[in-house]
Amino acid sequence: MTYLGKSECHAPRFRWLAPEKISERLDLQRCGWILDPDGVPATNCVGLIDATNLDSVSWMQVLSWLLPEARRCVLVAGVSEAHDRTSLLQIGFGDVVTDRIEIEELGARANRLAQFNEWLPRTRRVGRLTLDLLAREAFGDGKPLNLNPREFALVWRLADSIDQFVSKQALIYDVWRMGFVPETNSVAVHMSRLRRKLAFVGLAGVIETSPTGGYRLRMPDETVGIDRKVAVEPSRARKDAVTEASLAH
Repeated sequence: MTYLGKSECHAPRFRWLAPEKISERLDLQRCGWILDPDGVPATNCVGLIDATNLDSVSWMQVLSWLLPEARRCVLVAGVSEAHDRTSLLQIGFGDVVTDRIEIEELGARANRLAQFNEWLPRTRRVGRLTLDLLAREAFGDGKPLNLNPREFALVWRLADSIDQFVSKQALIYDVWRMGFVPETNSVAVHMSRLRRKLAFVGLAGVIETSPTGGYRLRMPDETVGIDRKVAVEPSRARKDAVTEASLAH
């Protein structure tokens, strides 16, 4: 088995969204948080990114990678200008703070963001697929898939990160609530059953597998909006471009 870190299932968790090592001043582990494996932020795992040294190319990559469903789970630090913080909030980030924030305040804001993200909608729609959280059931064009609890948890977790691959490790954390990857193919088995049920209601192919073993829920092309196409840098020199992107949303 592969150990993934602490196994306290209900401890607050975050994901560091930068290639460089996390700096001590932003390390939420100092506040008792668990650093999660790499992956897309989700409703039960806050994303954290330091914008201090991001250039225009880096921002384009960030905004094209983090669609609105994921952005609302992300805390952006290191944004000194008020108009830049405003622009980032307008395009969907959960919270934005300056580069002078202390770790105690950062932890409090991350906690608030995590609590806010627990207020989930009852239903989600992904093209012809509808997910009902209260009934813990999925429907394709109104036809029930008759999912078991774990199958529903898998598709709901994938819906947290539309069009983004979710690793096997992240699924083990979020669906199985385990701190290690067991020596079984449980994820593949449940995913196979889920795909068969989706195919039965005419939704074959909406879940894709990555070469590295992750999975993603694919947004149908006809429903893709501007978010897949527009990326801007929130900086003083590009304020007009950010404002235009904000209005587009």
